[in-house]
Amino acid sequence: MVQPIASSAAQLAPRVKSSRAIGLTLAVLAGVHQAVIASAPTNDDFMHLVTANQILAGDWPYRDFFELYGPLMYGLSALSRLMFGHRLLSEAVVVGIALAVSTYLVFKLVRSLTGSSAAAVLSALLLMVAGVRGYSYPKVVLYAVAATMWWAYVKEPTRLKALALGAWVAAAFYWRADHGVYIAAGVALAMVCAHGVSRLATIRLAQAAAVSILAVSPILILAVSSVGLLSYVTDGAAIVNTQHTETSSHTWPKWPIRGGGDVIRLDGPEEFAPVVGLRWTEDSSAEARSAVLAKYGLTPVSDDGPQVQVVRMSEQSSGAVRGLINEPIVADTNGIDRSQSKLPWSTFPLWQRLRFSHWWLRFRVFTGVNEHGNAGEAVAAIFYTLPLIVILAAVPWLHRYLRPRATPARLVAFGLFGVVTAFGLMRSPYEVRAVDDVTIPAILFGCCVAALWRTAFARRGVLRVVLAVAAVMLAVLTFKSVAVAGEFPSRMAWLTGEGRSLERMKGAWHEVHDRLVAGPPLTYWNGMPKSAELQLAEYAAQCLPSSQRLLVLWFAPEIYYYSDRLMAARHAFYDSGYQNIRQEQQLTLAKIQRYAPPFVYATGELDGYTRMLYPEVVDYVHREYEVIGALEDNGRRYQVFLRKGAFVVRSYGEHEWPCLT
Repeated sequence: MVQPIASSAAQLAPRVKSSRAIGLTLAVLAGVHQAVIASAPTNDDFMHLVTANQILAGDWPYRDFFELYGPLMYGLSALSRLMFGHRLLSEAVVVGIALAVSTYLVFKLVRSLTGSSAAAVLSALLLMVAGVRGYSYPKVVLYAVAATMWWAYVKEPTRLKALALGAWVAAAFYWRADHGVYIAAGVALAMVCAHGVSRLATIRLAQAAAVSILAVSPILILAVSSVGLLSYVTDGAAIVNTQHTETSSHTWPKWPIRGGGDVIRLDGPEEFAPVVGLRWTEDSSAEARSAVLAKYGLTPVSDDGPQVQVVRMSEQSSGAVRGLINEPIVADTNGIDRSQSKLPWSTFPLWQRLRFSHWWLRFRVFTGVNEHGNAGEAVAAIFYTLPLIVILAAVPWLHRYLRPRATPARLVAFGLFGVVTAFGLMRSPYEVRAVDDVTIPAILFGCCVAALWRTAFARRGVLRVVLAVAAVMLAVLTFKSVAVAGEFPSRMAWLTGEGRSLERMKGAWHEVHDRLVAGPPLTYWNGMPKSAELQLAEYAAQCLPSSQRLLVLWFAPEIYYYSDRLMAARHAFYDSGYQNIRQEQQLTLAKIQRYAPPFVYATGELDGYTRMLYPEVVDYVHREYEVIGALEDNGRRYQVFLRKGAFVVRSYGEHEWPCLT
């Protein structure tokens, strides 16, 4: 499984070529997978896309909007939109390339540290199956590049590499300020690791810091000149405080594996038995129906009316399909190919058939992480713990089974970098956010698995078996937890048609394609049921002139994106914290008054939560606008306001709302 640490020069060239091919293949797969994820974005994914549109329209950061993300985040999205148009494909290209680059770098780094292609593959696959949310791609690519530069520096420290690290800190800051802080901490650890606590370490750190400060000074100058230093700092502090204390926290995750049944379990055949529908004849009695069920070993699941019954088949009934469909009181069936007297693949897929027929395929491992929430908790626990394990084990054990460049001091320092990223990037709810911190843990994971496997084969007898099993179990637990938390199994099942038919698989890929290339993106939903947000976006797209701005008073950036209308507000999100910043209150109201948006959308919480955040804005809306419509969706009320005196051209839709175009 693991290649020898030392290889001859003659052996090295073909291995390098094959490993490069493996790395590039994994990179392409990861990029495609991330593009698939980008075809079904969440509302958070739209926040920086909306900001990108503001930039393309001539808005300036800080002066016209205050955003959590930095210029590189929305700048790259804006550039991609210029190249590929207003469609989801433009962002899919950005995140796909980012994940492809990250996957290749992690593969290459882990192989260089361990000498093991297998360990490198496992580490790289972790990035792919993590399925990070689209807007979280910087949490992967920034740290993949940073880790690569980190190990390059500690191996051969030079002034040029120190300056490059400083430049990467600045790049991270331009994606989001806190990334710059975390990577700066990693740079400091690299300097101390390479030079010790010395004058040279101080000089190199100062050189890197000088490059960073020089590179970020333009955006800092812009921020200070636009809103002032105090407002810039307090706005940022409000966002950080809300993100880390109110909307989430850093509580220790709950470990989901508590007993033997959570580690391994043997399921019965009924778990994988096919389910079909029977329609009984009208004159059949309850006794006759029960007799048929007993004769063929059928278990009732549910009833669908007085004559239709859904049943679970057994090994007995699956081999007697012809007899079942020929029963006089069975008028019809669902899920059975009556012409051939067999169960079609759409009812009984291959993998389900195999597990139904072969008991040894019904073993389930680490069932405690089968649920998405439990898997997220496990991922967080593993990612918090892995850096600590590396720090504690580096000197007595770990470095002995890795390549010479992975010295104890370097492993300890890199483990400390992992601690920084774990506490900086992960917070509850872990089922959503734990996988975002996948990059550094994936590298540490590869090192631990390779070392544990080599340790096993350096021993004899029972100890070898125990250690080998431990290595496999660590790999399986980590891989499964990350995959389930990243919803990888369900996504792959959908993309493969759940193994039921080629047509279902083609349909899934056609849906991905159609979502990505639809331009504008709202056209994909033509003729389909729409959420309240999409209905409101469609109304704005149809009835609000493109020269006019829109105001949405809750967190729904997808409305701006799908309607392709600019924000009249300074913020796309509505979290607590801004109510305590007087200047931000004034700037927000001033911008809304300046653009006087004809349409304002609000929820039923307008005079509650929204008023708590922006009381003067809510007063302005009540004073200058009137309610012209409302929607109800999933128990939530949405209100549509029209500016008083707006010139109405026609009515729109079934609600006959006023249209300005």
